[in-house]
Amino acid sequence: MISKNIVKWLVEPEHPSVRYRTLVELLGNSPTDSEVKECKNQIAESTPVKILLDKMHPDGYWLQKNPRTGEIIGKGVEYGAYGTTHYCLSYLAELGMDRSHPQIAKAAERYLSLQKNGGDFYRHFSCLLGYNIRTFTMLGYRDDPRVKRSINILLNTERLDGGYLCDMHEGKYKTKSVKSCIRGSVKALLAFSHLPEYWKHGRIKKLVPYFLSRDGIFKSTNLKKLVNKDMERVSFPITWRANVFEVLLALGKMGYGKDSRLERAWNVLEVNRDDEGRYLLDWTPSQSPWKVGKRNEPNKWVTFYAYLARTLYNLEHKA
Repeated sequence: MISKNIVKWLVEPEHPSVRYRTLVELLGNSPTDSEVKECKNQIAESTPVKILLDKMHPDGYWLQKNPRTGEIIGKGVEYGAYGTTHYCLSYLAELGMDRSHPQIAKAAERYLSLQKNGGDFYRHFSCLLGYNIRTFTMLGYRDDPRVKRSINILLNTERLDGGYLCDMHEGKYKTKSVKSCIRGSVKALLAFSHLPEYWKHGRIKKLVPYFLSRDGIFKSTNLKKLVNKDMERVSFPITWRANVFEVLLALGKMGYGKDSRLERAWNVLEVNRDDEGRYLLDWTPSQSPWKVGKRNEPNKWVTFYAYLARTLYNLEHKA
């Protein structure tokens, strides 16, 4: 399924994060293998990690100007333009860093300390809840009570169509119900794909059909059209946007990758592959402090995730 040339490209030594995650997640090497451990040790000194950590405030947060208001934000939990604290922590998790690094532990603990008593971070944004749950799980906080509180919010948020929506949009129409948000639903699905202990929970059994009923990435009312423009362009890093590879990766992890209703979604993903089997980056935020590559060029991160989704394709269907 993945050629030797692609593997060779992904494990090139100048990108230790992609190399490490390819060795462990894509090729199945043990984290205790000497080659893998050596690669892991190189990540903290890699250029993208050093850039992100150098930009961190000594007190454990990242600041950025809001492009819409001009306000400097990031000290709290406000959304920013791809460079505030929750984004930077997510990027560091993607790069293979975790709470064992003192700077990351400091930033993570500070951010978690801002959580409200019920487990919410900011206006019950389902995309942010899912995003943060995934980030902190990857950083090593899977069993932290604060993360579990956020998980419980998503488990106890019921919607008729099975998806998720922020409270700010609930009830905005007087004559009809509000549909769930595909972006928030994708982030929740992606978060739960890291947490197999919840896959048989009744809430997840409603979330999965939310995607399967729309063939993964299409409008529920018109299966000939993509659900939104996000699905037309593969983006990275993973932010609040929705990606076709995120949906397929999450459903694949949960055992639904081979479901016949996802066949067209797999075809959409394949459109973005070049003749050599590499996947192209369609879009990346210019405001992000993590520069992952140029648009419209083969990208190692997108290729890694596309092939990772493909390797999960044949897992047993659990419906």
